[in-house]
Amino acid sequence: MKGSVLIVDDDRTFRFAMSKALRRLNFTVEEAESAEAALSPLARSTPPDVVLLDLRMSGMGGLGLLRQRVTARSRFVVLTGHGTVQAAVEAMKLGAFSFLEKPVDAEVLAPLLEQAISDKRGARGADGRDYVPPLIGPSGEMEAVRKFVERAGPSDETVALYGETGSGKEVVARHIHLASKRENGPFVPFNGAAVARELFESELFGHRRGAFTGATEDHLGLFREAHGGTLFIDELAELPLDSQAKLLRALETRMIRPVGEKREFAVDVRIIAATNRDLWSEVQAGRFREDLFFRLQVLPIVLAPLRKRAADIVPIAQHLLQRLGASARHELSAEACQALNAYRWPGNVRELLNVLRRATLFAEGPVLDGELVRRMIAASVFAHTDAGRLSTLPSAPPTAGGASTPPAAGSTGSSNLAEVERSHIERVLGEMGGNITRAATALGIDRRTLQRKLKGYGIEAD
Repeated sequence: MKGSVLIVDDDRTFRFAMSKALRRLNFTVEEAESAEAALSPLARSTPPDVVLLDLRMSGMGGLGLLRQRVTARSRFVVLTGHGTVQAAVEAMKLGAFSFLEKPVDAEVLAPLLEQAISDKRGARGADGRDYVPPLIGPSGEMEAVRKFVERAGPSDETVALYGETGSGKEVVARHIHLASKRENGPFVPFNGAAVARELFESELFGHRRGAFTGATEDHLGLFREAHGGTLFIDELAELPLDSQAKLLRALETRMIRPVGEKREFAVDVRIIAATNRDLWSEVQAGRFREDLFFRLQVLPIVLAPLRKRAADIVPIAQHLLQRLGASARHELSAEACQALNAYRWPGNVRELLNVLRRATLFAEGPVLDGELVRRMIAASVFAHTDAGRLSTLPSAPPTAGGASTPPAAGSTGSSNLAEVERSHIERVLGEMGGNITRAATALGIDRRTLQRKLKGYGIEAD
């Protein structure tokens, strides 16, 4: 069997058809009719390799489930028939492996599931530790980061990492941990955006059984899980003010009190905090405690976005392709490198990885050419955000004089995926000379699905 897949969707017909198709393709499949029903299999000691998750469901919904899975190691492939770019970007921020819009065929989905399974199984090295990507790139900005890690690692002081979503804050945090005296201790990540606000204190500090409705057993909490090691708190600005006060006290006293507990417990934990917001602006707006802000400024560093370190883009892409090449090795053509360098990457390294995943799925040979890479960038959910609309992605390599054709990505001002999809289909169809079969292959969907979409959008084709 290729791996285990959990289908979470309230559409019974879709679950039945997809389960049958994936089992035929040698996946082990189980189903959940709601996000709430998926919590049990995700809590098992051996959770499913991949979760195929619908966003629009009654109750908790897909985004709610993504926020619940604080430490789950399953990879999430998000599906929706009613998505928006905003929801897609939010899903990516919450750790989704990839994002697709319904309808999707199992034959098209299967290679992506295999990538997700390979990514999950390759997340740990031969020594059993989590795999930590190297700090790649010849730019001055990356060299500064490497020097910071070298100096800050052994100090055991609190570190504050600032940077855009997908810029590699957790990777830098893991390198700081490995450069410290705590390298043999646990590295425990916590994503503040992935937890319901009322559960912050329980997740960080733990709780006693019966402390609140639903607390059916004692919970250790991430501070005590990280004892002797490092606690990485991402999306720090999401913490409510009362939780910020308790975090400040834990930093100053090295003592914590679980929810519903009368005693305090000593903890030996180094804190590395990260955020994509301007914390000082948050302080001035009354959303972040000033005393906690200054307590975190012992060792601050700002990570430059990918667009400001262009020299790193191709080396990072080449490394990512090596990691993705479990079944086949791919290389970048000169035109593909130009296309990567021409784009602004509003989703940073995380977006680059998703573009390369799609490109390797649809490549017809070992070399990723410029046309394929440009199409994959144009299909990126990040390419249609405000930052993405600032991109200058040429549909052909620049001429010797430096001129290029109009941008191929970010040309639409809409945030609705249906409008973005229509624009993308028309562009790809034009590139394929109006040939529906070739366009369907380039888009990663079957011919019938494309014909249905063309009819729905009123697009004429040969």
